[in-house]
Amino acid sequence: MKRKIYVLAVMLVSSLFLTACGSKEYLKDVKAEKYVTLGDYMGIEASVEKMEVPADAVDTYIEENFLAPKAEAAPVTGRPVQEGDVVNIDFVGYQDGVAFDGGTGTDFDLTIGSGRFIGGFEDGLIGANEGDQVSLDLSFPDPYTPNPDLSGAPVVFEVTVNSISENKLPELTDELVKQLSAEGYQVGTCQTAAELREWVRDLYEQSAQSTYDNQVETALASAIMDNSTFKELPEEMVERFTKSVENTMSARAASVGMTLAQYMQLYQGMDEAGYKAAFQENGERMAKQYMMYQAIADREGLAPTEEEISKEASALMTVYNYSSEEELAKSVDMEAFKEDLMRKKVVAFLIENGNIQTTATIID
Repeated sequence: MKRKIYVLAVMLVSSLFLTACGSKEYLKDVKAEKYVTLGDYMGIEASVEKMEVPADAVDTYIEENFLAPKAEAAPVTGRPVQEGDVVNIDFVGYQDGVAFDGGTGTDFDLTIGSGRFIGGFEDGLIGANEGDQVSLDLSFPDPYTPNPDLSGAPVVFEVTVNSISENKLPELTDELVKQLSAEGYQVGTCQTAAELREWVRDLYEQSAQSTYDNQVETALASAIMDNSTFKELPEEMVERFTKSVENTMSARAASVGMTLAQYMQLYQGMDEAGYKAAFQENGERMAKQYMMYQAIADREGLAPTEEEISKEASALMTVYNYSSEEELAKSVDMEAFKEDLMRKKVVAFLIENGNIQTTATIID
């Protein structure tokens, strides 16, 4: 499923971008050999890492995503505060001996290690016992956006530890899995603990395989492109791939509640001029790569058959609940869809006729 979603994210273009008469927007509209002179593409050597799922990955994922939200606080007695505990505290913050605004709280539950308070506050409570009063000499970070007047200021927090508790995780049982499913947690169709563990492992395996496949393709395509020469590609085609890159990044930005400009500035450090230039560069490279694939497909007879197109379309209809190919075609750029099927066939051919050296690496 992830691979199919990746195809959609990368190749699909808005239905507004229609092909005009005489356009050279799609590969079907051109002769690939007029734009690329292929270099060697048989027996390409590449060394690629393949991630392996660590032994504790499944348990960690289940604990963080399914068990932690269901944890219940249990009182702690006979030991001091430690990392991960929930402490109920009263506190007052003083600057130059005067309590400052926003620095006071009573009956406040704080998870040690959550990072909710300024540096040193939570660590300073580790080792305290119930009923202890702790004095913490700290400084606010500089800058401190919530209250610029406190930026870099030395302060003292007087804290009383009212109680200590720890979160007790529930046991993963068939009943809990059914409950998670009923409450809308993302557990697939799992109804038992064993099924959930297998489902999570499959997620990791699919992710690792998808990453590996992409790395293999990148290595092969880069080697072949370096050995090939290209003439200037049709402007309409480059624009289509550039728009595809922009659409993909816009979707990523929207998924985290950001505009494209906000997302690119935060995660890539690029202003509008910078990311527009990067999109154009990536669009040009994608156009060249697909033109190269088409030239190989023409030479090796790797064009998708109608049967293959229909089979892949049916799979896509199942994933996205389309009732017919006609309905699918309203949302999916079918020409780009066919181009991507061609890409997959060519990549499979290159792998079969290449020399891929794989090394294993454990996922962090």
